[in-house]
Amino acid sequence: MNQALNCTLALAASLTAGTVEAADAVSVAWAKTLQQAAFVKEGLERFRNPQYQYECLGLGGTVMRVGPDGMTRPGAPGISKMGHLEHLPYLSYHYWWDEEAHRHHPFDLTGGYGKSLEPGQVTAFRHNLDIDSGLLTIDLGISVGQAEAAFQSRREMFVTPEGVLVIRVTDAPEAPAPFQMRVGINEKVRIYLNGGIYAKAHDPWAGTGVPKQDGSVVVANRPRSCTATLAIICEGAGSFVDSQTLLLGSAKPGGTLTFYLAPGSSYESADPVATAWKKAEAAKVRGYDALRKETAKWWQAFYARSAVSVPDRELAIWYARSSYYLGVFFGNTAVPPGCNGTGAESFAGAVCPEYDLVLDQMALLYGNHFDEARRVVDWLGRALPRAERYAKEGLCLHKTSVTYRGGAKFGPLMGYDGTILMPPTEGEGVWAHEDFSGNNAALMALNDVDWNVDGPHGELAKRILKETTQVSVEDLQWRDDFNAYLNKHMPATVQQAGTLFGLRESVRRGVAEKGWEELANKILLPVADYKGSKVLTVGPGAAPVENSGDATWLIPLWWYRILADDDPLVGASYALFRTSKTGNYTFNNGWMGVVAAKLHDGDEACRWARRFIQPGVTLFDDTCWRTAPTGCVYGRCACGCRKARPVSAVPKGACG
Repeated sequence: MNQALNCTLALAASLTAGTVEAADAVSVAWAKTLQQAAFVKEGLERFRNPQYQYECLGLGGTVMRVGPDGMTRPGAPGISKMGHLEHLPYLSYHYWWDEEAHRHHPFDLTGGYGKSLEPGQVTAFRHNLDIDSGLLTIDLGISVGQAEAAFQSRREMFVTPEGVLVIRVTDAPEAPAPFQMRVGINEKVRIYLNGGIYAKAHDPWAGTGVPKQDGSVVVANRPRSCTATLAIICEGAGSFVDSQTLLLGSAKPGGTLTFYLAPGSSYESADPVATAWKKAEAAKVRGYDALRKETAKWWQAFYARSAVSVPDRELAIWYARSSYYLGVFFGNTAVPPGCNGTGAESFAGAVCPEYDLVLDQMALLYGNHFDEARRVVDWLGRALPRAERYAKEGLCLHKTSVTYRGGAKFGPLMGYDGTILMPPTEGEGVWAHEDFSGNNAALMALNDVDWNVDGPHGELAKRILKETTQVSVEDLQWRDDFNAYLNKHMPATVQQAGTLFGLRESVRRGVAEKGWEELANKILLPVADYKGSKVLTVGPGAAPVENSGDATWLIPLWWYRILADDDPLVGASYALFRTSKTGNYTFNNGWMGVVAAKLHDGDEACRWARRFIQPGVTLFDDTCWRTAPTGCVYGRCACGCRKARPVSAVPKGACG
């Protein structure tokens, strides 16, 4: 999950407790909030902090998680090495994938001074990410080599709406050596944390430079992967680009250099070299100042669509920051991000229709970002033909296979083109039975239709709805012991609710097959008695106990909307689940805040939202959240829900 986006969900819900203000007052308050929401890191203590968090820049499908000196190498000096995930800066592009649904980071950027591109000893440190304009300013005091005196270096960075990364480096006149940058090719490829079937050395990327006038295009290839390109232009006094060594910069110290870097991919264009170069060349022609203004204008228009006045200053700031992340990962982006943004390690960077993508689309819609939400459905449309082939021709994940008479089969984790990710272990092959990812695809398509009344996806939404429901229906079986229909492989509440949603919406939207209306009345929604009230349970026959329950079991209320807000089942279930440890997981904490708001309890929704910023939970220089230190780590279990494991069962640092 893009965990910082959870705040948008929780806060959008908690706002129901506020009062409606005049539009001009809201605009003034919102403008002030955006200014206050800048991410600022300052001082050597922050620079060396083992919990250092890299800022993210992004637009147009290009995302950079920026290292302390403005490059992707080296990383922060004192960063903790604990945990499964390698916490590193990276450069990502929405079409850098392989054929097996793994996202990749083919290129590294190393910048520094002298033959070895030494970054220099940092003697002063300040980062300021102005989310209002999308501009990151880095001010460094640097001492290089044997030089005793430090000099000042400023790095200014942003990503344009076209996805061009712009970096300007200005060194003081007394700098002892010129600044230069090398584009490195990633020879250390890790896939899905290198566990299970991925626990091996992977083919590295191999790269070459294609010379261009005043620049170069670096081309990287590896087996069964896209051809990834990065066009680079360097501008400034004494500037040069060497296509053989992939080195660029200046031959003269103490000046200003401007770099324009434009990614490309063979999965996006038949000629990725020419496409990337055209973007970089157009950016240079426009020039730094024009691009900076254009980017700021994009962000200002983006924020204007979600302006709101939140009485709580801290929550207001985090709401604004969460909106920024929505822009970074979804602004002008064709392929949605994965569970942890565009990071390639966690779940291979794959897109997640299981839960995360729905959460993201909901946040976009709540913030009036209809264009960005519609692009999610554009992606679903491009993935649909492959989903239809999976249904008819079969899907095999390790030793688990499924085939259907027709319909469309979506998976919990998918690549840029809809390829379903092969999970690391045989036991996780049970994902092949998960149908509610398809129900979620229908939900997102219908969300676009309902929120964007004049949108283009009406027929596509109906097609996805009907075909994913066909799969859900084929996986049903009658159970005499429950006098109802249950999914024969995963009868969990989330799957039962997804099937019921598909059937009801198919009837309502006029695409239902014969018998579906009657069938909808016989789908079991798992419930049980608890202290004189009915509550939702994880699955049929499960008995509720005190201080138990998971936020995801409330899925019939929130996004499937097959239970009304005032249904006694909802209130009783929420009252039980709120005392469990479910909120210790960031994903669920935001979910519970939304549910509280739907129950018209603004104070309770605000309480959940504030759990994001409690001491010990806000981590990494106020740039993201993590699971509470005493909470649980969640994985995907056979029933399709998020299953808790005690913290002692996972390595330290694996949370978050």
